[in-house]
Amino acid sequence: MSKVIFLELRLFRNSMLETYQIRQLVELGHEVEIWHIGSLFDVSSNVILNAPAIQEYAVKIESLQALKAKVQQLEPNTIIFSMLGMLYYYPILYKVFKSRKDLIWIGRITKSLPLGSRKKVNPLKAMMGSIFFYKLYRPFSNAVLYVIQKILRKWGNRLGINAFQPDYLMVSNASQAPASFPKDRVIVTHADDYNIHLLNKDVLPDPSAQDAIVFLDQMLYYHPDFKKLGEGLMNVDTYYQKLNQVLDDLSLKYGRPVVIAGHPEADKHPDYAKRFRGKKFVVGKSLNLVKHAFLVVSHYSTATNFAVIYNKPVVLLDSGSFAGYEKIASPIKVLKKALNATIINIDSYNLETLDINLDPDFRVYKEAYIKSADTPEELSYPYAVKYVRKQINSEPKSYSLARTA
Repeated sequence: MSKVIFLELRLFRNSMLETYQIRQLVELGHEVEIWHIGSLFDVSSNVILNAPAIQEYAVKIESLQALKAKVQQLEPNTIIFSMLGMLYYYPILYKVFKSRKDLIWIGRITKSLPLGSRKKVNPLKAMMGSIFFYKLYRPFSNAVLYVIQKILRKWGNRLGINAFQPDYLMVSNASQAPASFPKDRVIVTHADDYNIHLLNKDVLPDPSAQDAIVFLDQMLYYHPDFKKLGEGLMNVDTYYQKLNQVLDDLSLKYGRPVVIAGHPEADKHPDYAKRFRGKKFVVGKSLNLVKHAFLVVSHYSTATNFAVIYNKPVVLLDSGSFAGYEKIASPIKVLKKALNATIINIDSYNLETLDINLDPDFRVYKEAYIKSADTPEELSYPYAVKYVRKQINSEPKSYSLARTA
């Protein structure tokens, strides 16, 4: 059929097999490769191939010269996927790939709830910060291109000059595509979480965890970003004591068992599950647990998207100890508003007076961030490849997909 390449800057992960629906693409006859290009920009130069599930698809590219050579060897109409941000940050990649006008670049945009800070940042300071944080100066020509392209994206239309842009744009909501981007080049699919749902829709539930209260654990007091969290109003032991008390009280109130959907990093801490004594602790099955849950409890986990997909009621847990940590406090507030969810402050609460909505309506959130009503019930990447190949076959042979500034 065709060759499909995924560009990656950071470490390989076993989850890529599912995230990119690689098995499904191969079954359709496509040749798939995952190109690691982090070494080109010193983003992640020491790559360890410890992801056996995708090792047969992995290709390490150590230099810009090696990349140029690989690109020249590609067959016509090879499809390259990358996050659109990668194309914006590293426009030198655009120059390399579009040296072949018969290659097809699909830029991906994912729309997620803005859980970070909304503080205004000086544009020049932000741009310089990005250059040094992402090491965009490796090579220096990339930093120059980055600045030029950033200016063109903001003011280029007034001058009649277009910035680099992908041949196709893969989005999870049509509103994400710029108004100037050709509508027939916009591929509207859905969020990655919905793909995970499609891949696992026939998986049977664990009877011992069915109809339970599921807590999506984030290991807050173990996360490197919050090392000083225990120096505030609450230490780690007090936190887990209060957390367990809330979960026990919810269990008593609704007559349901509590199941902990463990954080993926939990296995790095052998005794971590003991923090939840008396509760079933499961790692790697968050979707299945949420799908068959009675109630979903979290601080602000992105896995709450599964609760939206399966229309499960959500309760968010807050604490006075989080007030000084915007990375925790802000997402909880944002998620509460977006989901119209009940918040329980684990420091002080009265479950009798709490109004927990057990019949939520997530249609607005789902439409905006997960799946539009008119998108196909198909896996995103096989669908995008099929869409592009249909477009190619219907276009005049003289048409060039290349677009340059």
